[in-house]
Amino acid sequence: MTAPFDRLKLALGDRYELEREIGEGGMATVYLARDLKHERKVAIKVLRPELSASLGGDRFLREIRVAANLQHPNILGLFDSGEAEGLLYYVMPFVEGESLRERLNREQQLPIPDALGIAREAAEALDYAHKRGIVHRDIKPENILLLGGHALVADFGIARAVSRASGEKLTQTGMAVGTPHYMSPEQAGGSDHVDARSDIYSLGCVLYEMLIGQPPFTGPNSMAIMARHSMEVVPSLQVVRQTVPDEVEDAVMRSLEKTPADRFQTMHEFRACLSEAEAEATVMRTAARRATSGARRALTREIAAPAPPPPNRRKRTIVIAAAVSALLLVGGGAWAAFRHWGGPTVALAGDGGLDAQRVAVMYFQDLGAGDSLRYLADGLTEGLIRQLSEVQTLDVISPNGVAPYRGDSIPRDSVARALKAGTLVQGTVEPEGGRLRVTVRLVDGASGVDYQRASFEQPMADILSIQDSLVQEVAGLIRQRLGQEIRVRAQRESTASPAAWALVQRAEQARKRAEASVSAAESTAVVERSLEQADSLYARAQAVDPRW
Repeated sequence: MTAPFDRLKLALGDRYELEREIGEGGMATVYLARDLKHERKVAIKVLRPELSASLGGDRFLREIRVAANLQHPNILGLFDSGEAEGLLYYVMPFVEGESLRERLNREQQLPIPDALGIAREAAEALDYAHKRGIVHRDIKPENILLLGGHALVADFGIARAVSRASGEKLTQTGMAVGTPHYMSPEQAGGSDHVDARSDIYSLGCVLYEMLIGQPPFTGPNSMAIMARHSMEVVPSLQVVRQTVPDEVEDAVMRSLEKTPADRFQTMHEFRACLSEAEAEATVMRTAARRATSGARRALTREIAAPAPPPPNRRKRTIVIAAAVSALLLVGGGAWAAFRHWGGPTVALAGDGGLDAQRVAVMYFQDLGAGDSLRYLADGLTEGLIRQLSEVQTLDVISPNGVAPYRGDSIPRDSVARALKAGTLVQGTVEPEGGRLRVTVRLVDGASGVDYQRASFEQPMADILSIQDSLVQEVAGLIRQRLGQEIRVRAQRESTASPAAWALVQRAEQARKRAEASVSAAESTAVVERSLEQADSLYARAQAVDPRW
């Protein structure tokens, strides 16, 4: 055992029986002990010896007493505190559950309702403390404990005590008050005025990690991480996890604004927003289950019913054309923002050989669960088509030309003959933790046999780099096949923002849903919803990158 353990065990032997070390952080070590008087398990947190010496017992214990008066169902209370053998310590209830950090290590991404519920309960605890003038200053997954389906915020004492007692961001030992991955820009910058809005930022970072499996910013060292918090745009949650609702994305992004005045101004506001999002997520989940059940029943009835007579084709075409015209007026913003591709390519009759320089880039397949990365796969496909189309020596088929052949049910050589393409490009995207694995194959159109293949893996959030890598890989494969130089620009997108790029791809998906709804003669309300969503996503993309 360590020397502090032995010293503390000897000094507190008449009150607590120390058993073993159960945790260690940057400023303290936690021991499991038995409270001899009350016959219960407790956790004793002991500050590192050099920190204890630097702070001084009187000032530290004075601040600890303030935190000890917090009484809330989502706050882990304090039983006792003191100084023994030059070591500062305080005693907390021992929680039989686990920390949020342990759950994140096991699951990486939490179900959205669970993440919202944990964040809401933590916000309730922090709101209670803030109304009593206490700022936590070190909100992180390690300080949120999970017990019986509820969250408990721990360590209200230590960060406050260290900060107040030392009077500066860094103690004389050089240890920072706070944790870089979850530290607000003003706290990282050593501001003299760190208030409740700093805790809002930290809780936003924790919620961000619960949703996508990693905090907003990482880096090789603490200084690099803190610099990114202060300078870089927070990557969109929906780039990695498309199922994150818009209202949750908006709430998290507002909590992570660089300037405190741009965030929620109170934890109560943040908590209320999380409660609304949690309720909405529950309603949507229930509605989805009902819709699925209803659709299944309707499909069963449809299969059993006799086929209706064919509609008047000319009349239906006129109705759809009129609907499209009307919807162009309704959703003008979304439609004006999109540059249309040409119509489907029509294969001409004839038995001539297939030209290898005529290239069909087929829509990439999403191998993730539930088509969660469909928008990303489509965006990469269409971006690749755009970029290869600028190569003068290639004849590249438009997205509308290849769209009818989406999926793998049609033999590849049949697709190639229909499109008169001598070269097919096929690919898949597959999430692996916080990374994306892209596999691309070059297919000989005449035989349907793979000519060459390549794969690479990159962080999910670095979507523009993924697109560049994809273009270079495909260009290299085509170069090998044709035996000539294929030159493409390394960066053809007109934005440097991965978040803006992802938002535009999602807007494109919404626009395509509107088109499909019109083609299927669905209700105007259904189409309008898709167009409104597209407008909203385009607007958000423009806000992220106004120059795009």
